[in-house]
Amino acid sequence: MDVRLLGPVEVSAGNRGVPCVPLGPPQRRAVLAALAIDAYRPVSLGTLIERVWDDPPDRAADSLYAHIARLRQALTATGVRIERRDGGYTLDVDPDRVDAYRFRRLAKQAQQRACDDPARVRMLAEAMALWRGAPLTGIPGEWAARTRYGIEQQFVGAVVTWAQAHLRLGRPDIVVTELTPLVPRYPLAEPLASMLMRGLCELGRGAEAVALYARLRGYLARQLGVEPGPELRALHLRILRAGTGQAPRPALLYAQVTG
Repeated sequence: MDVRLLGPVEVSAGNRGVPCVPLGPPQRRAVLAALAIDAYRPVSLGTLIERVWDDPPDRAADSLYAHIARLRQALTATGVRIERRDGGYTLDVDPDRVDAYRFRRLAKQAQQRACDDPARVRMLAEAMALWRGAPLTGIPGEWAARTRYGIEQQFVGAVVTWAQAHLRLGRPDIVVTELTPLVPRYPLAEPLASMLMRGLCELGRGAEAVALYARLRGYLARQLGVEPGPELRALHLRILRAGTGQAPRPALLYAQVTG
């Protein structure tokens, strides 16, 4: 059994071919997410209401009780329980069965100095494999948006660390394959673009790295009115000084970033 927050909010039996537990409307999924993000720790009634509603309705507590009652029914066969504890509610589940928690644990372990690069890429690959899309997909509200942004920043950091380790191990092809579709999805994450540019250069595809930088620069100018940061500008300059060695291919990188 897994509680999934890294994408649509789901509870899966963990067996291939077995459908996910029907959880109901987005607001009920928001209640589950608000509990799962702090799995096995009590969440106060007030905090739950703040996480589920930006502007709580009258009798919000009654609505919350109704959602929790229906979630309890839906989760009966999974072994996951919602318990009343310390003035709030607790999702009684091993935190490691929640994908967001497992992702954070693996990413943190991979950052430890004692971890060598082969182990680092294995742990981060496992963490990245948990990613199914934007966290808390379909969950409305400010709390969900803040949580989504925070987890996405952790994801970007994990991918950058993963790419750095692969480059140190002499595997730029893997970095380019993985980052080519990711970079357009996170156009403001300059460290991702930097890793992709480095990978392209190591494969002798400097012209594509230069084209990638040009697209990023154009995007930042249009959307924010700023230039790329100093690290990316310095990398771009080093590539130009080294020479690209070939004419750029038809631009595919950042083709999805159109504003």
